[in-house]
Amino acid sequence: MVIRINIAAWEISRILIDTGSSVDIIFANTFDQMKLSRNQLQPSESPLIGFGGKQIQALGKISLLVSFGTQANARTEYITFDVVDLYYPYNAILGRGFTTKFNAALHMAYLCMKILALHSIIIVRGSQKEARNIEKAIYRAQRNINAVESANKELQPPDMPKGETDMAGQEETKLIPLEKELPDRKVTISSKLCKVEEEELMATLVKNKDIFAWSASDLQGVSRDIIQHELDINENMRPRKQKQRKMLEDRILAAKAEVQRLLDAKVIREVKTPT
Repeated sequence: MVIRINIAAWEISRILIDTGSSVDIIFANTFDQMKLSRNQLQPSESPLIGFGGKQIQALGKISLLVSFGTQANARTEYITFDVVDLYYPYNAILGRGFTTKFNAALHMAYLCMKILALHSIIIVRGSQKEARNIEKAIYRAQRNINAVESANKELQPPDMPKGETDMAGQEETKLIPLEKELPDRKVTISSKLCKVEEEELMATLVKNKDIFAWSASDLQGVSRDIIQHELDINENMRPRKQKQRKMLEDRILAAKAEVQRLLDAKVIREVKTPT
């Protein structure tokens, strides 16, 4: 969805709404044309992933006023942008941070976005013609900028030399029954192990076979003293109910099967509340 919006009192066109991106981005060329000083930028601690599958370090971060509507019925919020020095047909990308801040409701099929304002709802419509023109230009630029994610440097694997790939998923493996009495319970091991290594590995796996979960019922019985996950929620905040999302029939069936599996294992339980 490509729209035109007001950023820092500038009317900016070619803005991509991308709910797959965890960051909001404005490109350096657009930033400079807005007569903004790069001295205003705050340091950006983490690189961004998604630019052609590579990492790129933003020039910095800056909070800018983003406005919709008319003077009589406007909505204005501060959005924190990552400024990226990269050529791309869009002037900026608005991701999940933007949609959360504005509580925007989007319908991509209709190229429509609705935002609650002071007096009434603001309706923003995307330009299909401009989106198609930009899509053509993308083939002449680096692709895969969508779904940009913020990442921590320490959690990213080192860059691999050209021509090399991650071999973790390419190693030759084989399936071996963990117990002869239960041939359907198999484990995956490397097929390149020598006989002695394979025997030692299988002996260790058999010795610790009680830690394997072969079915949902095997997931029961883990004490909360070992591990427990909690959501750090401010009790003074009012819970927000999200709208139910529609899914395709095959996904609905898969979701129901997974929920039932977790219910049978007593990993989850139904929460009965009035809303």
